[in-house]
Amino acid sequence: MKTWGPMGIRVVTLLIDAPDDGPPNVSGALTWKNQFKLTDVAVVADPGFSMVEGGSVGTPQMTVVDPRTMRVEFVQQGFSGSFAQLEAVANKNAGM
Repeated sequence: MKTWGPMGIRVVTLLIDAPDDGPPNVSGALTWKNQFKLTDVAVVADPGFSMVEGGSVGTPQMTVVDPRTMRVEFVQQGFSGSFAQLEAVANKNAGM
């Protein structure tokens, strides 16, 4: 994550549950941001599940959006530890 800034990658975390498992809110988003030291990441409350298709989601969900086209390039539910698709979009855009 620390090398992503120069690649043009920006991360937004959409909190769909508050840290206490209640509905997400601004206070919970700030708690999450501080707890995990997400200094370069925007964290927002998303009570409407804006990036979730259907009625359920495996968390965490990673959605890669190409900022040049605003197309969703990749969706992954659950954490794999790999960010290859995210970095591939950034590398493709760097070459444009």
